[in-house]
Amino acid sequence: MTDGPGISRGEPPGPGGPHDAGPRFFARLGLAITNPRWALSIAADRRHAGRSGTDLLVLMLVILAATQLRGLVGAVWLGTAVDPALGLRFAIHVLTRALSVKLGFLVVAAIIVWLASGSRRDLGRSFDLACVAALPILIVDLIASVIVQAFDLAPPDLAAILLAGVSFMWAGVLIALSLRPARQRAVTVPAPPPAIERVARNGGRAVIAAAVIGVVLQVVGIVRNTELIRPMTQGDPAPAFSLPTIAAGGEHGEPVSLPSMRGNVVVLDFWATWCNPCLKMMPSLDALARAHPELVVLAINLDDPAAARGLWDERGYQLQLLADDGQVSDRYGVTTIPHSVVIDRAGVVRAVIRGSSSELDSTVIRLLAEEIRK
Repeated sequence: MTDGPGISRGEPPGPGGPHDAGPRFFARLGLAITNPRWALSIAADRRHAGRSGTDLLVLMLVILAATQLRGLVGAVWLGTAVDPALGLRFAIHVLTRALSVKLGFLVVAAIIVWLASGSRRDLGRSFDLACVAALPILIVDLIASVIVQAFDLAPPDLAAILLAGVSFMWAGVLIALSLRPARQRAVTVPAPPPAIERVARNGGRAVIAAAVIGVVLQVVGIVRNTELIRPMTQGDPAPAFSLPTIAAGGEHGEPVSLPSMRGNVVVLDFWATWCNPCLKMMPSLDALARAHPELVVLAINLDDPAAARGLWDERGYQLQLLADDGQVSDRYGVTTIPHSVVIDRAGVVRAVIRGSSSELDSTVIRLLAEEIRK
């Protein structure tokens, strides 16, 4: 007796049966897009236990290469040129930013399917079904990232939110569809009909082709922008930039450019309102600037201009408060905060201090003394 597409009840055939191998990788990947009922039925078949989890892992690795290769190369370079621990932290940051939501969805989806399976709960089968349900999120993210890279787009936040909503709704439908095979005692799935498998195989190949395009775009971007990836170190010329000041209410004010500061010792302090070590450093930075009027300190806020301006007004800091544009912090290799860069009068980087450190005050005072002796 059949029950759904390609599903029959009863004992599955022994190993080596005519359909024991099941569809290959491209077809299984494509089925999640073109015929999710078949994909879920195959995932519920215990002859293929763990296969959908392996497929998801492979797709995650491919997508990381297609969307995060630049960041991972930067992490390796940072660990090699500066400090292995910093490189590892940056790599973890890149992976967490790319995968945390997707892995969180996977866990929640597996729990939902397991709880909804009733008396026939099987944690392994629930996880396999959740892996299929998570595929749309990865595929939509991959395609959107490749399009953004290919056409050098800067999509508005609303577009990103809407796209994420579509992918999660799609995945939610797959979770609902997975409840039927999850409640069955034994599921045996013959191979999909050739026409269905052919369409699915082409869909899977299209996804991998998009990933290959993403990898190529990442490699081209790395080759063309090596200077933007190489860690900032002592002796490098400080990259020029112009950033807006943060005025009342968080509005952008007059821009401040680094080249206009030539002839002064400059400290760039990258910080955020949620960063406690950053906030603890700020009074000493302000005191340092007050004690040395010839010193320019630019406090570059990374998160909330309005909150930053409110903090400045509340505490009476006299440091120049600027809003980051995302590109400046990237160019200066900001992977952790606080992140401070000391620049001499000639525009050369004299120190890069990652994390809160008493080294900053002594470095600045020593540099000011050197400039006076000159």
